[in-house]
Amino acid sequence: MTSELSHPSLGSIQGKVKDDVVQFLGIKYASLKNRFAPSQVFEHSGGKVIDATKLGPYVISPPAWDMEFGFIQKSLPMPEMRMSELDGLNLNISVPLIHGKTPSSKQKLPVFMFVHGGGYALGSNAWPQYDQARIVKLSAEMEKPVIGVGINYRVGLPGFLTSEEMRTEGYVANNGLRDQVNALHWIKKFIGGFGGDPENVTFIGESVGSVSGSLLLHSTEPLFKRYMSMSGTSLMIKPLPPPVSEFAYSSVIEMFGLKDVSGPERIKALLDVPAEKLLSVPPSIPLMPIVDSDLIRSTVNFAQISCKDDDPVLDMPGRKWCQDLLIGDCQFDGSIGSFMLGPKTVNIAKGFCSSIDKTLADYPTAAEKVRSVYQITPDLPDDIALRNVLQFSTDIGFYATALAFAQGWPGKAHVYHFNEPNPWEGQWKGEAGHVLDIAFLFQNYNEHLEPEQRNVAVKFAEDVIKFVNGACDWKTFPEGEGARIYGPSKEGICGDYVEGIAKDGSGRKDTIFELAKEIGLEPLSAAWGNFLTGN
Repeated sequence: MTSELSHPSLGSIQGKVKDDVVQFLGIKYASLKNRFAPSQVFEHSGGKVIDATKLGPYVISPPAWDMEFGFIQKSLPMPEMRMSELDGLNLNISVPLIHGKTPSSKQKLPVFMFVHGGGYALGSNAWPQYDQARIVKLSAEMEKPVIGVGINYRVGLPGFLTSEEMRTEGYVANNGLRDQVNALHWIKKFIGGFGGDPENVTFIGESVGSVSGSLLLHSTEPLFKRYMSMSGTSLMIKPLPPPVSEFAYSSVIEMFGLKDVSGPERIKALLDVPAEKLLSVPPSIPLMPIVDSDLIRSTVNFAQISCKDDDPVLDMPGRKWCQDLLIGDCQFDGSIGSFMLGPKTVNIAKGFCSSIDKTLADYPTAAEKVRSVYQITPDLPDDIALRNVLQFSTDIGFYATALAFAQGWPGKAHVYHFNEPNPWEGQWKGEAGHVLDIAFLFQNYNEHLEPEQRNVAVKFAEDVIKFVNGACDWKTFPEGEGARIYGPSKEGICGDYVEGIAKDGSGRKDTIFELAKEIGLEPLSAAWGNFLTGN
């Protein structure tokens, strides 16, 4: 069934009705001259009806939905998908039907924009686990209706390949982040015609989608009113320094046999490489946001982020223009490391011990304590060692970073911990692993959950809906240093509030903070980062 909306600026748009929600799918929000060009907010000419009843194409990226289903350990039926070099910058809008009608522009409903993860290498708003129809329907049932927007942005080479040579030719850095900014600009300009409030937008990101949100806080332009960070910040994945981006560029040039081609001709040749061939770039070549002295002018550290006071060195204006923060983690977010580490999982204990001894050479007792408290000895069997190493990753990469952001947030900050175990067969069954929160938040796995697990999913979504409405109903973090806890449902925990850091019932330990008393969190973060990158 379809529904037609008369938009004051875009004209007639035909959407798809799905269980008390109208979805406007695959709407182009930005245009591209070529794969590396800066995106421009797309101005619809009007005149003909926009068909928004089908999902749009995804950007140049691998068809990796099965990989993410592997992390969740449960698949969903996949829609028909196609890749596009120039038309992938599209968005899906989910609007609740209120008393059987789409909201008028006068209603000004709160809006959230969801940015997917995928290591800046993969992902699409068309993947079924990201479908926002059910959470939007739930918001209307709660009488707190919201509008959901899911976006695509460039990843991999088109999203993050940069060099001085490219910039000289007019190709700016951080295309993927700039696409996200243009999606926010499009929302600000056009969401009012869908019944949304352009001044009441929440950025929700998961994994590197959330890292993106924290990087956009470097913008001097106010971009969103609230920010929900799900398992990812710029303390966990810091933007690369320019020399690393030059290394990545040189590696790509060599890979495509363009080393002896002159600068402008080389970029032209890169534009002519078949899109499918771009997908052959190995993950060892770092393609991520960089410090570009424009969108991102600096990196941040734990001391800066955890302090509320103005710091002239901390160049993050968004801590003032973004009012509210909801930040959290999954109990075993480090599970994603089993994929990221690749061949390093073989003899992992020996490699980890050697790496942290090297990184923490100036703190020999600290290195010894890390090995001791996480029970990692060089001769430990790989399966046990992997679990223990990934617990260290969880604590320093996700838990400590989330609390640092909450501690120093000048506005209202709320913390949550997602602890519901994965119920499905696979390597991390029984663990609240990375990406599992997405399966629960958007309600798209509810048929595959037991009733008590479904209750956790609904409670989690209800609290996020309240946040998007500006109405979190538990203490801000500085008041009690506490968190809302989702699961384990078998212990009857379903949205309980636990006061204090690492207290009973939170599912967290203070191990990493005890270690940090000696050397601080920054060296411990460097120890994990160096091991991950093979240093």
